[in-house]
Amino acid sequence: MNIDNDVLRLRELAEQVREIADLPIQQTNRRLWEAVNDLRMIRPVLHVRDAPLYTLKYEDELTTQIEDPFLQRLEMDLLLRLYEWKHMRVDRVIEPTIKCPCVITDTGFGISATTDSTTTVAAAEGEYNSSKHFEPQILTADDLALIKTPVVTYDEAATMTNFERMQEIFAGILEVKLEGKSNFHVVPWDDLLSWMGITEGLMNFALEPELMHQAVTIYIDAAIARARQYEALGILSSNNGFVNIGNNGIGYTTQLPPPTASGIGARLQDIWGENSDQVLTAVSPDMSEEFAFPYERRYSDLFGLHSYGCCERLDHKVYGLRANFPNLRKISMSPFADLEAGMEKIGSDFVVCFKPNSNYLTGSDWSLEPLKQELIKIMALARKYNSNVEIDMKTIITLNGEPQRLWAWCDMAAEIIANY
Repeated sequence: MNIDNDVLRLRELAEQVREIADLPIQQTNRRLWEAVNDLRMIRPVLHVRDAPLYTLKYEDELTTQIEDPFLQRLEMDLLLRLYEWKHMRVDRVIEPTIKCPCVITDTGFGISATTDSTTTVAAAEGEYNSSKHFEPQILTADDLALIKTPVVTYDEAATMTNFERMQEIFAGILEVKLEGKSNFHVVPWDDLLSWMGITEGLMNFALEPELMHQAVTIYIDAAIARARQYEALGILSSNNGFVNIGNNGIGYTTQLPPPTASGIGARLQDIWGENSDQVLTAVSPDMSEEFAFPYERRYSDLFGLHSYGCCERLDHKVYGLRANFPNLRKISMSPFADLEAGMEKIGSDFVVCFKPNSNYLTGSDWSLEPLKQELIKIMALARKYNSNVEIDMKTIITLNGEPQRLWAWCDMAAEIIANY
């Protein structure tokens, strides 16, 4: 495909996206998300996120035709939006924009997890799961020097070259917005224990508590310095939009400033922050309050609103979250939580980010019935405790080669929610 055909292909897809973006339902869905995040829910909202492309492939709906890597990424963005609107619409919002990523270099923390073994288990063609053993790299206080403060650089010239190219391609169809950094994957103990060794690190909470306090202090200092660099460089983007907030749902709210006209230049206090510590799911609330929450609070204080949790159990830590995070707005309730216990403690004060059990979508003998009962239960609890609820289907590893399973869940969930 030559460059003229590439542009024609992108414009044809963009016109389809724009036609959908102009539908009145987009504003309706946006208001539903705003109501939940503003703690004045109209009804629970539904979202599907983080489904790997290999689980969604159906016929040629996600097959790219463009070879140029930059243009192919734009093509996939458009194809995916059309696919999701057709098959997994729920409360999705299609905006009349397309994002031009800023060209950014981030050196990271200077250390990454190393493994000495990986076991790969094939689930279906192109699908996989793996288990890893993390090799300890931080054994003593001296080893903490391995953790570096990230250095962030912004190539404005390269970014603007891409931006101008996209403006030409999508002129008169979609507005091109610059996209900087809008979410920071700040998971202190998930990272630290992958560098210390999972078993060794967990033991050190009891055996070497001072080492653990030193480690998390250095980590949070580095994370804060990294976030402030993005702000100083003017490459923060608002996540007050159809943007995933950390490991939870969408960010629309009237309680934060709207995105800037260009798409970048937001302040930290204008956006959502997020934390999670899945690896601490099995430790006591007291240990989280000693080793996690006070440090994560220093980070969360940078932001206007905050979201906490992913797939860890948090129903027994709600009181600690309340006490430590004054700007907290979203709390994850994973399939492993005692849902009623958590929602009773949360009440109407925060958003309950419920994660259905995606394992029910796997295997040769599967049924929607357990997932239906999950939704019926959370609807009843939402009424009982006057909760603000988002339902985020995520952590999809396999659909056994049948994306129709996820489509069916979306249809079933939308029907149940409509009757709330």
